[in-house]
Amino acid sequence: MKIQRKHEMKVVLVIMVLIMTSVVTFIGTIKSMGFSYDFVTTWLNSWFFSYIVALPVVMVVMPLTKKTVAKYVVDK
Repeated sequence: MKIQRKHEMKVVLVIMVLIMTSVVTFIGTIKSMGFSYDFVTTWLNSWFFSYIVALPVVMVVMPLTKKTVAKYVVDK
């Protein structure tokens, strides 16, 4: 499967948010409840909710952040 260059950043963000939310919710779930009998269900629910919230936020914030940072980057 090939991805057009114009969609590259969107695909990268989707995968990055997937990985980051899974790690953060996994650690948070372990910290709050430990490994209990319903750990997996609780973690997956938390992960799903986090992903649904984080993905649109990242899709809006990333381009704005890139534009802002680009204003301060200089070539030496």
